[in-house]
Amino acid sequence: MRSSSSRYGKNQVATARSQSLQRFSGTLSLFFSITTHTQFNKLSNIEQAANASSTIPTSFVGYGRHLIRTEGALSLYKGLTPFVTHLMTKYCLRYYVNFQLRSLVADENGNTTFFQNLFCGMSAGTIEALMIVTPFEVVKTRLQSQQGSLMPGKKAKYRGPIHAVFRILRKEGPGGLWKGCSPTVFRQATNQMSMFTSYTWIRENVWGNPDQMTPFMAASTGLVASTVGPLFNCPADVIKTRLMNQTHSMVEPEFQYKGFGDAFIRIWREEGFRALYKGIGPRLARLAPGQAITWVVVEQFRSLCDRKEWFM
Repeated sequence: MRSSSSRYGKNQVATARSQSLQRFSGTLSLFFSITTHTQFNKLSNIEQAANASSTIPTSFVGYGRHLIRTEGALSLYKGLTPFVTHLMTKYCLRYYVNFQLRSLVADENGNTTFFQNLFCGMSAGTIEALMIVTPFEVVKTRLQSQQGSLMPGKKAKYRGPIHAVFRILRKEGPGGLWKGCSPTVFRQATNQMSMFTSYTWIRENVWGNPDQMTPFMAASTGLVASTVGPLFNCPADVIKTRLMNQTHSMVEPEFQYKGFGDAFIRIWREEGFRALYKGIGPRLARLAPGQAITWVVVEQFRSLCDRKEWFM
C-alpha cells in the first residue's frame, strides 16, 4: 500500500526545487534552535558520562546548578563552535540524502510507501553518523565532559575544538575520532527513520495531508515525531557517550569498555537498567522543541516560496 508522502513527498519530491527548498530550510531552521540545544546537550552528556562512583551531581537540575556555581553561566555554552558546525553540516546532509532517496524510490506520482520512508530515513541517519556526527560528537563530548576546570589547580585537557582534534589524532590516531561509531550509527539511523516516517504518517493521517501546514500543526507534529527515536535508543546514546569519553589518561585500559556489548552489560550489571536511560530528560527537552522549530520553519519557508514562486 502506497501513501501520499505529505507535501514534501508528492510530485515535488523528485524535483530539484523541492530538494533545494528542503536543504535550505533545514539549514535555516537550525539557527532558531541552536541556543536551546546547547545547554540541554551539555547537561545530557554530563549525566550520561557519569558513573556510579561520581561525586559530582549527575541529575539535570543538580549538575546545572553545580556548573553555573563553579564555572559560570557561560560554561553552558562550552563546545558551541563544533556544535554549530556539526548542526549546519548535519542538517544539510540529512535532508539532502533523505529526499534524494525518496525521489529515487517514489512511484510515477511521487508517492512512497511506509517501508520506503523507513528505509530513506534510516539511510540518511546512517550516512550522517558516519560522515559527520561521530567525529564532531567525539570532540564535543570531550570538551563538555572534561573535568579540568572543575579541579582547582588542574589545567583543562582540551583547550578548544581544534586543540582537541589534534590531541586526539596524536594520542589515539584517526580511530579516536570515530570512537563510539556503532552506537552513534544506531542512534542516528533510528532517530531519522522514526522522525521522518512519523512526521509523514501524522501529516497524512491526522491532518489530512494539507497543502499548507499551520505553525501549530507543524510544531505539534515535529514535537511528537522527534520523541519516538530517543525513547527507543537512549541506551545506545548513553553507551556512545561513555565510549567517546574514555581515554587512556582518564580510565585505566583494564577498566575501559571494550565495545558496545561490553558497555551495555557492564552498565546494566554495575549501575542498573535505569542508568541506560540517563540523560533522557534533557535529551528530550533538547530534541523535541528543536525539531518542532525545525518543521515550523521548513513548512513556513516552503509556503513562502510557493507564494513568491522562488526556486521555480
